[in-house]
Amino acid sequence: MHITGFSRIDTVTVPDKFMAVIHLSEDGEEADTDQIRTTLETDKESLDYLGVDSDSDPLSSHDTYKLIKSVKPRGMKVLIVTDGRDPSILDDLVGAGYVHAANILIGKSLTDEQKDCIEILKDNGCKFAITLNAKEHDADSVKAVGDQCKGCSMIVLRQDRKDPLKKSEMSSLVSAAKGCTWNVKTN
Repeated sequence: MHITGFSRIDTVTVPDKFMAVIHLSEDGEEADTDQIRTTLETDKESLDYLGVDSDSDPLSSHDTYKLIKSVKPRGMKVLIVTDGRDPSILDDLVGAGYVHAANILIGKSLTDEQKDCIEILKDNGCKFAITLNAKEHDADSVKAVGDQCKGCSMIVLRQDRKDPLKKSEMSSLVSAAKGCTWNVKTN
């Protein structure tokens, strides 16, 4: 896995957070890590996080820490976008100070691995948001997921841009999510 993309400004991945994002992939041309590091060094005072996402999951590679280290300026916090498939790698990244927050992409319900990731984040005082694909959920499933994610800083309900839910449908999901955290966003 290597860095194949860099977005200097991202406010969509985690609403209300201003971050730059590196994209990891097995495929594609390798990005210029020196240029990314220079840009991050210049911008670090105005960024909340360096985001890390990938085609599959950054936790699927044991080299993720090397890739983060290759571009992350000293003192910059890192937010990893993950589906939570390998808690042991997350534990290593958090323990070594390479990850400070996470956005966990959750399907219809939480897997055991995702539950373990949430516990690791909580135990280490790391903030975490959860993102749900709105189309896969109803109010009951949002509430069930939210109840299992107590302590999350935000729930993001992601809309399908080609086939978005109606306002009334989204409203019931937002209400269910607000029963778990005050900070609910849609995108």
